[in-house]
Amino acid sequence: MAAPRAVRIGLIGTGGIGQAHIRRLVQIPEAHIVALCDIVEEKARTVAAPLDVPVYTDGAKMIAEAAMDALYICVPPDQHGEMEIQAAQKGLHLFVEKPVNLYLDRGMRAWQAIKAAGVMTQSGYSFRYLAPSLQLKQFLEDKPVGTASAVRWGGIPRTPWWRKYDESGGQLVEMTTHQVDLLRWVMGEVEAVSASYSFHRLFADQPDITVPDTQAALLHFRSGASAVVTTSCALGRGFRSEMEFVIRDARVVWKADGVKVEPDDAYTLPPPTDETPSIDAAFVRAVASQNPVFLRSPYDDALRSAAVTLAANLSAENGGRLVRMDELLGGLA
Repeated sequence: MAAPRAVRIGLIGTGGIGQAHIRRLVQIPEAHIVALCDIVEEKARTVAAPLDVPVYTDGAKMIAEAAMDALYICVPPDQHGEMEIQAAQKGLHLFVEKPVNLYLDRGMRAWQAIKAAGVMTQSGYSFRYLAPSLQLKQFLEDKPVGTASAVRWGGIPRTPWWRKYDESGGQLVEMTTHQVDLLRWVMGEVEAVSASYSFHRLFADQPDITVPDTQAALLHFRSGASAVVTTSCALGRGFRSEMEFVIRDARVVWKADGVKVEPDDAYTLPPPTDETPSIDAAFVRAVASQNPVFLRSPYDDALRSAAVTLAANLSAENGGRLVRMDELLGGLA
């Protein structure tokens, strides 16, 4: 049997999420990290030291010079776009962290370049690789959902760019996009969104924070179902993340550690998947085998999840008006 093909990987962005990917990648035999890039050179060199790889401070220069098969782009939301285009044009397979773009016109241009190049893509929607998510998707495949709710309440990161609405897009766009993406994955496409946000009610004493402190969005699905998403970054201590689905005669509860049905005698859940690869292992496997079947969140699909949250921002900024997804995604074939 032939040995697995080595995959040469570069990463742009060596902050928290970039380092999380590196920790997983070094455990994957086929993955070979060959270059790192960050605008903060000292940080990049610290991360690169145990890997003994070259460091860049210019992503475009790394894409042009480094011998790579695949590239991870782990930069703040407002920095996406040109790097994806340049990498796709060079034929690099792409792992683009979520949200894939803060601006849909840039995201559309990146997608056109990706499609033209024919490269494989994955985005950072790791919930799709959790065993409870697979169990939930299998369970709901033949059961119409009437309504659902998703909650993510937590604190606010210290990261300066995250606290700026025009750089991160706010918690719904940057974090709770995971919940929105999972709703799409198990319930189908969203047709329209309306939203209401609270600014400076809970962070009035911290003027440097411009993201909303609380956000609520109503999603209207093509199926006729609805979902309410509430999120807040004002919870100083504690954390809550769960999703609930109403089906005929039962309530289904999803958490990252499991799925349950109430009442428990209403339905029988399928057994949880014994083994599912990490999102990084799936990406490396796809590139190594040149087979996209392992990729559950390609770029164009991730762009749709980003668009739902950006539609919520647009709605909240315009008095809660209903924003139809075809207004924003008309060019996404």
